[in-house]
Amino acid sequence: MRIVPFIALLFAGLAFAEHPLAPDEAQLLESARHYALNYAASLPDFLCTQLVRRSEDPRGDGRWRLLDTLNIKVSYFGHREEYKLMEVDGRPTVQDYDFVGGTISTGEFGTRLLEVFARGSKAMFAWKGWSHVRRRRVAVFAYHIARENSANLVQIGLVPGPNSTIIGYHGEVAVDPETHAVVRVTLTGELPPRFAITGCSSWVEYDYRSVAGSEYLLPVESQTGLEAGRYRSSNRIVFQDYRKFQTDATITFR
Repeated sequence: MRIVPFIALLFAGLAFAEHPLAPDEAQLLESARHYALNYAASLPDFLCTQLVRRSEDPRGDGRWRLLDTLNIKVSYFGHREEYKLMEVDGRPTVQDYDFVGGTISTGEFGTRLLEVFARGSKAMFAWKGWSHVRRRRVAVFAYHIARENSANLVQIGLVPGPNSTIIGYHGEVAVDPETHAVVRVTLTGELPPRFAITGCSSWVEYDYRSVAGSEYLLPVESQTGLEAGRYRSSNRIVFQDYRKFQTDATITFR
């Protein structure tokens, strides 16, 4: 049974205990902030393929089942993202991505990093420790952004109103100490009581990919999770086939 016909998610997080950062930790965090705030502007115009495997656990008993697989062409042009649904379960479609139904997400190409590190978000950061992401040693910081400083929206359906709400959020950012690049970001939503969606979370991992002969840090894998009572959904996303945006290509922004 499908509980929600359409869910557009821009994520958020929980209560957070602030801990002072050591001078070297604070310096690394500030370098990561500078990198993140300039990240989107540094990307070239490109195309890539986004494969999304959508699964659900209707009764919350761990019996997951595959719903469908989406093949989406992502166009990044003029520092804006455009998503075009190409196939559903291997079959061509002319259906609009926004109306495909189920759980969808956007913003992997810089929007989430901007929201975490923007001064207006007033994020609180704490040192978490050292870890590894894709065999790369990384420094991990926990963060929290309060609802009053958040611009993150959780919405059911296409029309804002009582079925949408701004939420606070928390998560972690993993920073490469050599390049100061954020190579993984996680988000967990802080949902208000009695809202239809009771839980949402996501993570995105970045790695270097070649576009027109140059290396860029780009999303390579992501996962989105949602809960509505006992119902749970999960989208596993793989980004591949990065290539230069051709000048003879056409794109229409909505």
